[in-house]
Amino acid sequence: MTDDLYRRLGAYLRTVRQSRGIAQEDLARAVKLTRGSIANLEAGRQRIQVHTLIAACHALGLDPADALARALEGGNAPAPLPADDRARLAPLLRQLSSVRDGIDQLLRLESQ
Repeated sequence: MTDDLYRRLGAYLRTVRQSRGIAQEDLARAVKLTRGSIANLEAGRQRIQVHTLIAACHALGLDPADALARALEGGNAPAPLPADDRARLAPLLRQLSSVRDGIDQLLRLESQ
């Protein structure tokens, strides 16, 4: 069941990402992973950590609890976003990545 859960969750996140026109590279940048890690998560080859699931869901406009529930149920992704919404989402993902970089820098300074 555990491996099946990760495969279902990864497949669900991939379906949502693709339906929203978000590239693996953009999602990876937003959640501070490599594109390869995103591919592995989506394929269920790599287990997703809770903080990464939350960040990915926020970047995709999903509620993490709902995404987990839909993955467990084998549910479908929400309807694709219109092209202009996808175009507006791309800069927001870049901003999210910048904000996460700033938070990481602050946390590093705070721990010194």
